Amino acid sequence: MKNYIIYCTVAVSLFWSQASLAQTASPSSVWIQLEAQPDRATALESIAQYKENFDNIVGFDIGAGWFGIALGPYQEEAADRFLQEFLNASLVPRSSFITTGTSYQRQIFPSNEARIEPTQNKVRKAPFIDTAPNQDTASSTLALVPDIAPDEDTATPSNLAPTEQLIEASFSEQAMTLAEKKYLQRALAWAGFYENAIDGLYGRGTRGAMARWQISKGYEDTGILTATQRAELIANYQILLAGLGFTETTAAKAGIAILAPSAILEAAQYDAPFVQYRGREGSIVQVILISQTGDSARLKALYEVLQTLSIIPKDGRRKLTKSSFTIDAIDTAVHTTGFARLRDGEIKGAFLVWPIGDDARRQRVENEVFNSFTRLPGALPDASIFDAELTPSDLLSGLKIRPPAFTQSGVFLNPEGYILTAKKDFSICGTIELENGITLRIAAQNAKLTILEPKLDTAPAALPKFQTAPLRAPRHISVGGYAYGGKLGAPTLTLGLLQDIKNLAGERNIARLEIDTLPGDIGGPLYDQSGAVIGILLSNPKNGERRLPSNVHFAATWGWIEPLLQKANIIVTKADTVTAVDAIDLSNITQNTV
Repeated sequence: MKNYIIYCTVAVSLFWSQASLAQTASPSSVWIQLEAQPDRATALESIAQYKENFDNIVGFDIGAGWFGIALGPYQEEAADRFLQEFLNASLVPRSSFITTGTSYQRQIFPSNEARIEPTQNKVRKAPFIDTAPNQDTASSTLALVPDIAPDEDTATPSNLAPTEQLIEASFSEQAMTLAEKKYLQRALAWAGFYENAIDGLYGRGTRGAMARWQISKGYEDTGILTATQRAELIANYQILLAGLGFTETTAAKAGIAILAPSAILEAAQYDAPFVQYRGREGSIVQVILISQTGDSARLKALYEVLQTLSIIPKDGRRKLTKSSFTIDAIDTAVHTTGFARLRDGEIKGAFLVWPIGDDARRQRVENEVFNSFTRLPGALPDASIFDAELTPSDLLSGLKIRPPAFTQSGVFLNPEGYILTAKKDFSICGTIELENGITLRIAAQNAKLTILEPKLDTAPAALPKFQTAPLRAPRHISVGGYAYGGKLGAPTLTLGLLQDIKNLAGERNIARLEIDTLPGDIGGPLYDQSGAVIGILLSNPKNGERRLPSNVHFAATWGWIEPLLQKANIIVTKADTVTAVDAIDLSNITQNTV
């Protein structure tokens, strides 16, 4: 590392020598501004640190009590290259930018040398507003001003009349480079005043943002910032960035690059389809990248998987299309925002998880991460979660699954995705939803059963047939359900016996079963040997101190099912055969209907 630092210092020294020879002759010299500090003492402390690596470090008073720290001057055509070299070597802040130095006033460092004059054009040009067509296109122009040569004793904008101040602001803005203009737009965006593209084109959107910022600071809303106002805005922007340590971060295996707040994040952890950057010291902050090959069906499956994660609150906006999805979810603890897009057979996206109560920084970090999102070649290998076999009980590709208050099974009734299940005290649920995140509401219920209606159509793979003929006992039956509460990626089939068509109290239409089911099976369908649904598994009644054998259970049969279907105006398919099916066919019926 020592050799690396020495190498960079040598490179800077050589270039500084070349720049010194030409600085007074070049009309196109620029500076690399590193930061701005709110007082002279702090600025000089920073300069002392930079001086260890740079011979051409300078400091200027930039007005409004702020002091800028810069490198230069450089030839304009070479400044971009050197700035990139310094950034790659982590010698300068990520927020550094190229400037013409129009806001630089009195030099504060080096104090024992003659002032290094920033090179400025000696001929003023008419104020210019770029009217290139884009979403931020200007709708007005300023009057042209005659060409005049600047006087060394020209009054500062603060001493000028309002009209003259506007002209001076226009002149100084015209001298800004495209990089400076983009940087200013980014500062306006971070301050919450600008929402359009960062393109360096000052049209209606940028002018409006400038005017709103001026009003917030008590300035006249001209829509054109003076040099002093620009310095104030940029200085505040740099303060907000301080401590986050934004760096260009490339997840090569995932084929994604972003600008990430590395100072508050741990190293990347790969667990397809995610790349996770967890917060340091137990912070709930996270940046999560998504990378997978696939199509629209895989995109939808990924969207549904995300709904089960604890980092994705239930409340908030969501949008799913054939080629993308966005999520903006919030609760009392976290605010999670993110997106994924399908392009050329690859699904890639990013999510930011941020604590509630720090919305200003959250918005700024979100803008930086999402706006810098870049797709690179390659994608993570197919995630095991899409194999739909076994998935962990509490983690999904390394992310914690949101634990439900309780789970139970059910059977689809119609193409719209209505579900029949056992009655439960759903009033304790803030939300009733399917495992894929689709929310449900109660459509109808009676003393034993409930019909749930999905808020979005969720067509099942197949629909069951219901046996309406009178039942006979004993007979072999089976129960389909998510016996382990969703720990398995598919429903299971449990075999047993229908011992009686009445319960122990003699109540008809409540069949008594001899079967070893689990709590997750409750609400699941009871099948006969032909694969037709003959009932719904109920939770066992509580009988005080009397406990039934563990393999004794009960099911509501057609006598309870039919009236509820009529109440909900639902027509189901009735079985027209009693031909037995084999175990494989019965298992397939369960997979498609539960």
